[in-house]
Amino acid sequence: MPAVLDLIEIGFWAELDPRGWKMLRQMRQIARSNTLSRAVYSTGLDTVGFVWVEDAQVIGNLSLRHAQPRSHRGRMIGNVVVHPDWRGHGIGRALMERAIQTAQEKDARWIGLEVRGSNRVACQLYEHLGFRPVGRTEHLLRPDGIDWPQPPQPVLAWRRSRPQDDTQWKRLAAAMYGYDQRLVLEIAAQPFQFGGLEHNLSLWLGHQREQAFLHGDDAGVATMAIHLKTDRRFRFHVWELLTAPELDDYDAQEIVNQCLDRMKRFSPWPAIAMIPEQSPLVPRLTAIGFERHRTLQQMILEF
Repeated sequence: MPAVLDLIEIGFWAELDPRGWKMLRQMRQIARSNTLSRAVYSTGLDTVGFVWVEDAQVIGNLSLRHAQPRSHRGRMIGNVVVHPDWRGHGIGRALMERAIQTAQEKDARWIGLEVRGSNRVACQLYEHLGFRPVGRTEHLLRPDGIDWPQPPQPVLAWRRSRPQDDTQWKRLAAAMYGYDQRLVLEIAAQPFQFGGLEHNLSLWLGHQREQAFLHGDDAGVATMAIHLKTDRRFRFHVWELLTAPELDDYDAQEIVNQCLDRMKRFSPWPAIAMIPEQSPLVPRLTAIGFERHRTLQQMILEF
């Protein structure tokens, strides 16, 4: 595991955002823990790992795990990396072919993955293996230490999200992303039940803080939703923004104003936002200091 994590850090250095560095740090902690802890972690995710070894050194890696929820009978490929000195030798293809074979043996219905849209070599390899693109998401990153701007007060009426609003959030997610893209993004497995004693206790134990708000039409149907989460241990924010497809520039600005109004009491740590590539939110976010970090393409292979 330490060698694999070193390889992941080398291969994804330019792509990792604060969440990625957090995950890498947590994985290193697990790798240093006792055998029982590692076994429990691996069993919980049902993860299978493949490595390529040359001269007793790990120079290629791929992980394969259950997609969530398990009822979808999918698998997700991740951490596909080959050491820069060994690229172009067919190692990535060999790892992918082995992962596909394993998924078929485990009776999976489909395999999903995400790849950087600018990585044409990897995209072409996956397409040649039978994967097809199902969507793209823009990942934006606001650097550390930039003060929050003072926006106008939000004009629209927003209310705090309640645990029973889960259906509203999932309906908005379904409006933003196609079915196959939602499979790869594992949106169906994501709980949108904000609030409640048990949920808030879990956040407190994890050194996290969140705020979730909805705006609806006259019939009470949500048309915009924001989820602002702060990791106080690793010092970064995550903005999750969901909207109806007919979002216009005015609505996009209102969402940003609402987010800033809620963030002004928090430290200007790095902030991450993930939204559809063509969303009008992109220019509104870049106007307040977010930068385009990467565009991820979601792909799926069905059996």
